[in-house]
Amino acid sequence: MLRAARRVGYVFSGGSSRCAFQLGVIEVLAELGVRPALAIGVSAGAWNAAIVAARIETRGRYYWRSFFRMPRVDLRKLLTDHSPWRYREMHARNFARFVGDRLRRTDALPLFISVTRLRDRRGAIFSVAEVDDAFELLLATNYLPPFYTHPPRIAGERYGDGGISDNAPYEKAFAEGCDAVVLMAMKGESEGGIYKNRSDIDHVIPEALRSRVVVIRPRHRLPVPFTEGRWSVLSRLIDLGRLRTREILLGERHEQTDLRANGISPSLRVVRLLRAMRWM
Repeated sequence: MLRAARRVGYVFSGGSSRCAFQLGVIEVLAELGVRPALAIGVSAGAWNAAIVAARIETRGRYYWRSFFRMPRVDLRKLLTDHSPWRYREMHARNFARFVGDRLRRTDALPLFISVTRLRDRRGAIFSVAEVDDAFELLLATNYLPPFYTHPPRIAGERYGDGGISDNAPYEKAFAEGCDAVVLMAMKGESEGGIYKNRSDIDHVIPEALRSRVVVIRPRHRLPVPFTEGRWSVLSRLIDLGRLRTREILLGERHEQTDLRANGISPSLRVVRLLRAMRWM
């Protein structure tokens, strides 16, 4: 279905550090010859969307690894920002190094970002092409206290984390002319439907669109904290994304993606998996 589609849209849901999983999805899709026409990102997924839009998919692992090599805390910031977290500085450095003006080049893909207007919690989706500062837009969809203390202003309004209002804006891809969508969601299949927003935590894609949306997400809840900063853990998460994508698109079976394999209960399987991957 993806290879036959004329325009494929990539939609990246948020999920903080767990979005490293999405890098594995990007890698396998590229290996299979799937070429996106546009990218839409939410929260941490927006950085992956930017990687795709900037046409630097082959540098995705370098982007993420560079980010997690930087110190995340500086106590001196308590005096200026009332928070010790350095996420803004870290993102600014990586964005400038890897993405920067590439989003303005003629070969860049259209990039859309889902954000939430803070004054009324209403959602909005902006195109990078219609804002003055692409970085501020991507930072806005990641704004979540206490990790960020100054919400970015876009078009005169303060905006925050897009996952609050629309964490799976696949409809936007169809509105932009796509005939197929790859939705990379971070909520595990065993946890229920797709997390769309706070009032729609078990979202089901409408039947009219279901055949045109390929959902790639973990089988079960990822046993990784949102603020995970160890590359040894995140690189394995990327590999898990690769296996899961091949499982969904090619019908391969990988025990590593199924916590119920061999009749082992999910809780026990999680413990064993964590120990094997040195997460515990």
